[in-house]
Amino acid sequence: MPTPLRIALADDQELFIESLSALFANTGGEVEVIWSARSGEETLEKVRAKKPDVLLLDYFFKGKNLDGGETCRLLMQEFPDLGVLMLSVHCETTVIREAFGKGARGYASKDIGKSELLRGIRAVADGEYFLDQTALSEVIHSLIIPAPKPHRGMLTPRESEVSKLYVKGKTVKEIAATLFISEDTVESHIKSIRSKTDCTSRFDVGEWLKKNGLWEE
Repeated sequence: MPTPLRIALADDQELFIESLSALFANTGGEVEVIWSARSGEETLEKVRAKKPDVLLLDYFFKGKNLDGGETCRLLMQEFPDLGVLMLSVHCETTVIREAFGKGARGYASKDIGKSELLRGIRAVADGEYFLDQTALSEVIHSLIIPAPKPHRGMLTPRESEVSKLYVKGKTVKEIAATLFISEDTVESHIKSIRSKTDCTSRFDVGEWLKKNGLWEE
């Protein structure tokens, strides 16, 4: 019988971890969950103690000092051969590009089906890159279809949070501390916000938010 792939789960939602654990318990021994973690810091500690073949990592940890992207970046510094498959409810091209830039080998929607997820795990374990159909469709769409003019709802939930603090005059460091994300991630979000809104200054972004009904005093 083939040796099962050793995988680890890192997500701040306990129910999601339990769901994945139950799913992997019915794979005929193809994969084995060796541990789970609920924060970036805990993930770093557990990888150092017991490195998996593939780490399924939530891109958006909430209320923690390290988000998924920064956790991945730090892991790559210590374990460049670690296979990281990002899972997220958001599949915007900007987020996908940032995830791969941090060192991830795969990116998938949390709505991914069992068979496709297993295919992604195998690919990442073999050192290949992987996008599920949702993420792949988003990337292809962004490449072949001209970007639409900015409108309400184009910003991701995280970009919306960043934009409001940015407009209020907060520095990159202050935004990072407030949202518990890295300064690199904040800068990436600001760049994306400016691109999506076609704005070049804080004032312009503020006016765009007001025009689209997204500003909150």
